[in-house]
Amino acid sequence: MANYVPSNLLAAQVNLTGRFQAGEMRYRDPVVFKSLIRNQSLIMEEDYSTMRTREDRAVQLNFFNRMTRTLGSGRSHTHTGTKGDTTIVTPSFSTKSDVFLNSLKTADNNKRSFQAMFEKNLENSFINFAEGVEVLASTFLFSNRSGVNGVTQEGSFDTTNDVFEIAVADEARAVQISRMVMDILKYQGMLFDIYCDSISFNKFEYLRAQGSSNDINTEFQFTNGSLTFYHASDLNALVAPLGTGAYTKGFWLIVPSGMAAAFDWIPKQNREGVASTSIGGVAEYGNIINPIDGLVYATHKTWVGANGTSTNGYTQDVNESIEISNDYSFESAPLTTANETVIQAFAIV
Repeated sequence: MANYVPSNLLAAQVNLTGRFQAGEMRYRDPVVFKSLIRNQSLIMEEDYSTMRTREDRAVQLNFFNRMTRTLGSGRSHTHTGTKGDTTIVTPSFSTKSDVFLNSLKTADNNKRSFQAMFEKNLENSFINFAEGVEVLASTFLFSNRSGVNGVTQEGSFDTTNDVFEIAVADEARAVQISRMVMDILKYQGMLFDIYCDSISFNKFEYLRAQGSSNDINTEFQFTNGSLTFYHASDLNALVAPLGTGAYTKGFWLIVPSGMAAAFDWIPKQNREGVASTSIGGVAEYGNIINPIDGLVYATHKTWVGANGTSTNGYTQDVNESIEISNDYSFESAPLTTANETVIQAFAIV
């Protein structure tokens, strides 16, 4: 029930203990999003947070193009060549926000203090962001999977779904085959992040546990420490539209570590903090660290007089509205080949 009515003092309601509150406030750790956030310094060399002075100012990434040439068959005194080139990539940021309301007089007739209500509202916002950005991160990886994969060994690339398909008869070696594909695609000697739907994640955990003492040893595929697996449960729903019964035996995405990243940004006023007194008492800008993902989020607070009797406040009340926000951009290392990305999709069929 809204507006904290269940915790009125008149109802003499006993506070929920943290043990029982944990069930209502549970959430999945945004492991996919946090893995991409860790990579932002590997892709963006400069401090983009200060370069992007306002939401409508673009930030550009500049990278050198690969110049592919067939080797010549001799030497010449009249040789000519072509200059190298660079490409500009402009990250696209989108703002995500969550808003909650505190009433000045709600706590006057309530078992919960104003501070407790405020803190619980903040916790709700943090959880909303944790779940929301995880969907954004998984959707980015899935939607930007490569449309180019010329490997034909021990599987085939479905050019309609952009997925390298491995026969179910070979699923015990699915990780080995995936690594072979990445090696042929010239991602050699690298670490890999592997984002798995629930089915493939369970299968890979099982295969990793089958060592030399088992009838069949499948542990060898996982032993060199170059693979990090993430349970990206949002992939379950994202894969379904690819077709009826499509990839129900396991689906995963492989990204060379550091080649896909998430960027976050908040406005200058929030970074510096602008008090209400300096802008005529209209609003207050600030920031707060989200303990779930460790990022700094923008806070914006406004006040308005209100009759709060319908929302468990009282007459001549004041509504304090707080917005939590952040700007996000998801990027992968750019490639010049059309439809090719560094994100390769795999599935068992």
